[in-house]
Order: sequence, then C-alpha cells, then structure tokens
Amino acid sequence: MVILVPIFGIVFGCGIALLAIWTEYSRDRALIEKGLYRSKQPDPPGPPGLGLLAVGSVVAGIGVALLVGTVIFQMGRQTGMPGLIFLCIGIALVAVHFVARQKRISPRD
Repeated sequence: MVILVPIFGIVFGCGIALLAIWTEYSRDRALIEKGLYRSKQPDPPGPPGLGLLAVGSVVAGIGVALLVGTVIFQMGRQTGMPGLIFLCIGIALVAVHFVARQKRISPRD
C-alpha cells in the first residue's frame, strides 16, 4: 500500500498536466477553425532597456563595494579584480540602457 501512493501521485499529477495541455490545445484549435484566434503577446514591460538599468546599477554597486572594501579595508588583492570586473560590467549595462533608450529599441530586437 505504501508503494502505491507515490505511483498514483505521479500518474495523476502527470495526467492532470496533460489534461490541461490537451484542453488548451482543443480550445485553440476550435478558435482557429472559427477564425477568432489571437496569439498571446505579452504587454511591453516598460521603456526599452529598463531592466538593463536596474541590473547594471546593481552589478556596478557590487563592483564599487568590492573595490572600496579592497582599498579602504585592505581586504586583500583577491577581491580587487572581481570588483573591477563587476564595475565594468555594470557600467556597460547602464551604457546599453541609455543607448537603447535614445534609439527606442529593445535589447531583445
């Protein structure tokens, strides 16, 4: 009896997932036949490159924190190079944000 519980759980869990996929497929097929189908397109997330600004700022902040920790608190040279790498990546992402915003393009295009 103990061995049947996981088996039924897996079978019914997969069955429910497959039933959901099949019903959505059937619904889409019926809409296509009637000529009412519209593809699902996500709404634009906001101004172009907005995510790049946020990620670039966070990465640049990590880089600055590692560099300040290395210089001021003399943590060692091990943290200096990763700090510089993070800082440069963050600055590059922020620059891409400003270029994308000026050209009104999305980085995904």
